[in-house]
Amino acid sequence: MADTLGNLVDKMITADLKMWTNQEILYEIRRMTFADFKKKYLDDETGAEKLFETLKKCCDLNVQRNALINEVDAKVLEIVAAAVAGKELDNGSFLQRSHKTY
Repeated sequence: MADTLGNLVDKMITADLKMWTNQEILYEIRRMTFADFKKKYLDDETGAEKLFETLKKCCDLNVQRNALINEVDAKVLEIVAAAVAGKELDNGSFLQRSHKTY
């Protein structure tokens, strides 16, 4: 089953939240001096590994988010094209049906 626009936006929000969580370390680094950065992340193998893993996660999430943005754009164009062609938009292919998530 194809994703609805709402489902794609939900996926993008989830990726954004994960990215925000992983970027906390980057915000901390912005406030550090270089000496503090070296002491916390480069003098210790554990700190360097933590920084490396965080950077990888941020890069992966950024790629995932960009792909979702492309999917959202394509879905919007698909909806507009269907509307211009006079197709029924509430035929089930553009709307996610209500369901219980609890």
